[in-house]
Amino acid sequence: MCADADAASQSVLITMKVLFTIQGEGRGHFTQALAMREMLAHRGHEIVAVLAGTNGKRPLPDYVQNAFGVPLQSMFSPGFQFKAQRGISVVGSVGEMVRRLPEFRQSLRLLDETIAKTKPDIIVNFLEPVTGVGRLLRRIKVPVLVLGHQFMIGHPEFVRSNHARTQQLGFRNFVNIVGSRSAKLALSFYPAENQPAKKTFVCPPILRRQLFEFKNVERGDYLLVYLLNHGYAGEIESWCAQNPTIPVHCFYDKPNAPAEEKKSASLTFHKLHGEKFLQLMAGCRAVVCTAGFESVSEAAYLGKPVLMIPVQNHIEQFLNALDATRTGIGINDAKFNLSRLLAPEVPFAGQSFRDWVDSAEKIAMDVVEKVARGEH
Repeated sequence: MCADADAASQSVLITMKVLFTIQGEGRGHFTQALAMREMLAHRGHEIVAVLAGTNGKRPLPDYVQNAFGVPLQSMFSPGFQFKAQRGISVVGSVGEMVRRLPEFRQSLRLLDETIAKTKPDIIVNFLEPVTGVGRLLRRIKVPVLVLGHQFMIGHPEFVRSNHARTQQLGFRNFVNIVGSRSAKLALSFYPAENQPAKKTFVCPPILRRQLFEFKNVERGDYLLVYLLNHGYAGEIESWCAQNPTIPVHCFYDKPNAPAEEKKSASLTFHKLHGEKFLQLMAGCRAVVCTAGFESVSEAAYLGKPVLMIPVQNHIEQFLNALDATRTGIGINDAKFNLSRLLAPEVPFAGQSFRDWVDSAEKIAMDVVEKVARGEH
């Protein structure tokens, strides 16, 4: 009996089939998924399907369409609505969700059908809400591991703030729904204790293996900017007009934008592109971003000073910026004051952060395989 159980366990490890569900409104979830795909392939596991949730307001990045080795299917999933492509509209976001409830039900059906067709051993959920609701309603019987830095919000070692308490409560409720009846991989800038009673396991940032090839690239003289929303582009243009001797490369999600557009002698805009972004990050002087966890983690791993500007009314990014600043891997601001990165003393992450990130694959894969075996 024991021998049979051991053999079954080994079989799961060798032939494990994995379904990805990805919240598709942000670049970070896709970079995590691409990194996790590499880790799973390294262990001999197979991705059988990928579902990307989107509310249709932001197109899925071109570079992910064929990146997983299986067709990428999209489905409706709630996302944030923005005011003038800048700050989040809370009322608009809630109203959009209510209006599109029939599409949400269709997404639940698509998820059910995909599970029935592919028969995965585990679902790895990159903060996709439809999967969380399916698990909450007990429609999903397959083990689910949901991952994201958002699950650190309930950890006693996470940063605390009295800012926007109502938004924080809403954020906690959202995270709880997405993580319903699931094991949770809480991505963190720093080591912290696991919380087995909450089925929460702390893990380093999960970064693409490709990033590690760039860690010794010589530093250039340009600044690299990543904008979650193209509404902030005007602020970058204004700063560059006042500082024409500092080269700036800016990536954004503006619809119908060309792959590359040179606005001035010192400013170039780029359409979002994963590999190109990493290449320019490797050689930049410093990074400016809207406090997304993955962008900050990538820049920190490469030893770049980071200036974080949280999106307006985006409590998750506000807390990210506080947490990263407290950890000493960046600085935060309410405006795109790029001049702060030109100061002689700007904090950046050291070797201890790299060592923490380098342990991500072992920690993450141990949790994935245990969840698939029903041990978490």
